[in-house]
Amino acid sequence: MRPVPALSPASRRVLIACAALLTAMMVGCFADDSGDTEMGTAGTSGTSGSTSTSAPTGPTTDTSATTTTDATTTDATTTDATASPTTTVTTGEPDTGTTTGDPTGGPLPEEQPAPAEGGGISDPPTNTLHDHLCAGVDWQRIHGWLLLPHAAPELGPPGEMERCVERYAGWVTNEADAAMVSRASVYAALAASGQCDEGTDYTGALVTGAWCTAVNPKLAESDCLAEMAELRSFGVRTLAQVLGHADALAAHAQDIPLMGALVGHGEVACGGDDRWKLAAPVGYIDRYVGAYNSFKALSSELPACSKRIVVSVALYTGLDTPGVDGVTGANGCWTYERVAKENPEWKICNFDGTISHSNGVKWAYDDTSTNHNINTDKAGIVACQQDVPGRGYVYMTNRGNGWPKVVTEGVEVHFAEIYSGQFAVDDQFNLWQSEGAPGEPMVNFGEPATSAATIAKATQRACDEVADGGYLGVYVYPESLRSARMSAMVAALNACTDL
Repeated sequence: MRPVPALSPASRRVLIACAALLTAMMVGCFADDSGDTEMGTAGTSGTSGSTSTSAPTGPTTDTSATTTTDATTTDATTTDATASPTTTVTTGEPDTGTTTGDPTGGPLPEEQPAPAEGGGISDPPTNTLHDHLCAGVDWQRIHGWLLLPHAAPELGPPGEMERCVERYAGWVTNEADAAMVSRASVYAALAASGQCDEGTDYTGALVTGAWCTAVNPKLAESDCLAEMAELRSFGVRTLAQVLGHADALAAHAQDIPLMGALVGHGEVACGGDDRWKLAAPVGYIDRYVGAYNSFKALSSELPACSKRIVVSVALYTGLDTPGVDGVTGANGCWTYERVAKENPEWKICNFDGTISHSNGVKWAYDDTSTNHNINTDKAGIVACQQDVPGRGYVYMTNRGNGWPKVVTEGVEVHFAEIYSGQFAVDDQFNLWQSEGAPGEPMVNFGEPATSAATIAKATQRACDEVADGGYLGVYVYPESLRSARMSAMVAALNACTDL
C-alpha cells in the first residue's frame, strides 16, 4: 500500500471548508428532534420544525492573571477555576467561545490548551554590563530585569503584554516549558514580531525559514513558513524550539538582547545602526527587551530607587553573582561591570606600557600618580583611547600630592582610589572629601582580612557620596569577593539606592 502523502497547507484549508459544509448539511438533515429526515437548510425552518448551526458557547480560559515564585521568576500563569480546559481561537482577540471567519482564509481555528502550571524556566543573570563586543549600549540582566546603565527597566507599550498573555498563554507556557526556555523570552518574540499588536491578528512571521526547518526537518522551508502562518500552535512551538535549539543556545546563551537578535535576524552578529549595534530589523531589539521586562512587570513592582549607579569592579580576581548561591540579590537600582584583564571587551593600559586586549571596545588606564612622569601618563592615556569606540576610565592614586587628573578629553570617568595602599580600604576618604571629591570614589576590598562588616560600612559610606547617574569603583585583588563578603557589599548598595 502506498503511504498517504501529507496535506499541504492549501489542501488543509480546502478540507476544512468541505468539512464545514458537510457538517451544515448533516445538521439540517438530522438535528430535528421529531425524527424528520427531510433535507433542510441550516438556520431556516423545515416542514417539521427549525434547526440552527450556530457554534456552541461556553466559559473561556482566563489567562490574564500571573503569579511569581521568587524575586527573579515571573513566568507563572494561573487559570480561572471554572475555565474550560480549551479555548477556540480564531482572531487573536479575546475569545467569545465561538469560531468566526472564513475557514478557507487566515489562521485556522484552534483550541488553545490550558496554561501550564508553575513559573517555568528563569533566564540566568548576567555577571557584568556588556555589549557583546559590538560597541553598542551596555546591558545586564539583574534582579530579573534587563537593565541599561543608570536607567529604569524599559517597558513595551501599555496593554501589549496583557494581549500577548490573553492570546497565547496556553501555547506559550506549555511549549516554552517543553523547550526549556523562559516564557518571557517567547512572549517577547511574539510581541517584537507584532503578534500582540492591538487591532491586528496573528501572522506567524516568527523565525526565519532556515530556523523553522532546523526544528521541523521533515518540512520544506516554504511549507514550514506556511504552517507557521496558519497555526498558532505550530508557530509558538517552533519559536520555543528555536530558542532552545543547541546551536541557538550556543549563540545567545540566554542573554536577552542576543535572543532577540537570533529570532529577529536569524543569527547573533554585530551590525545595525541602532544603539545595540546588533544585526536585527529596525527597532526589533527595543521591542523584544521592552516586552521581556513587561512580562516581569505583570507580577513584580518596578524597582523604586533613590538613585541609579554603576558599580565598576576593577582588575578583580573573582566576584560572586548577586542573587545566586546564597548571595544577597540586587534591588534593580544598580548595575555592575567587571573591568578585568580576562574581559576582552576592555582594553586595559598600564603605566608601564603593557596592554591587555588591544582590540577592546572600551578602555581603562591604570593608573596616574604624582610619582609618575606626567608626560608619560598623558601619552599613555591618549594612546589608550585611540580607535576605541566605547567609553574610557582613568584610575588615579594619591601618593601624598593629590589625585592627578592629567587628561580629561575623551575620558568618561576618573576614579579616585581612596586607599593609600594594598592593605587599606578607604583610609583617604576624608582627604578625598576635603579636596572636593576629585573623581568617583574607589574602595579596596581585595584583602582576605577585610571583613564583611568593614565592606558593608565602606560601601555605604562611599555610595552615599555618589550622585544619581554616577559610579562607585571597587578594587578586588588578590582575594575574590565571595559569599558573606559579597553579600555585605550587595546589601549596602541596596540600602544606599533604595527609595
